[in-house]
Amino acid sequence: MNTEKQTGRLIGALMLAAVLLGLWNNFGLNRPIFAGAGWLQNGVQMPFLFSASALLAIVTSTLMMAAAILAWPILRRTSPSLAMAYVLLSAIVFATTAMEQASFLAMRSLSLQFAKHPGLDPAMFEVFRSMVGANRQWIHYLDKLIGGGSMFALCLALFRSNLVPRFIPAFGVLAAPVQMIGITLVLFMQDLPLLMLAPIALTIFVLSLNLLARGFVQPVSRLP
Repeated sequence: MNTEKQTGRLIGALMLAAVLLGLWNNFGLNRPIFAGAGWLQNGVQMPFLFSASALLAIVTSTLMMAAAILAWPILRRTSPSLAMAYVLLSAIVFATTAMEQASFLAMRSLSLQFAKHPGLDPAMFEVFRSMVGANRQWIHYLDKLIGGGSMFALCLALFRSNLVPRFIPAFGVLAAPVQMIGITLVLFMQDLPLLMLAPIALTIFVLSLNLLARGFVQPVSRLP
């Protein structure tokens, strides 16, 4: 039981670190890259911000995948299929995050080429800008859609296991599909209501704080 509590606290710490690093990356490192004239013009002035942001995104995804791996042997006692789905989806998210960051660094490369060839037709670079930026954007949305699935699997497994107060994963079971529906709207080229992302973000934050403070506090029955 003490080992499970410690594991739960470690998972909470990993998830909270991932949340905070993700917020810093999105609203700190990325903000100047996309500000003003945009990333095509800004990239040459801040190439190292691209590198830092890409590496930080990989670290964030690694933390979430590590949390899933740590949770697997505990969650599989009551929900083996959900526990495996959580790990597999987290691994897919890690892969899609890596793909997204490769596209992000390709954006920096295009920005550097734009600065090196001022005599070329700017319209040509605008076409490339749209293509490279869209590639990164669509991978990003697929990444978030799969991430919503991983959180749904986690919350449903936690709800069944009774390892944390059940209202937290119960809220997450409802919040994850809302987030996934919002992302699906974007894939069909509809506007994304940002409020559809808030419930799952709140769930992850509250769950990570609860785990960090209390760990897994209830024993679970083993499968026969």
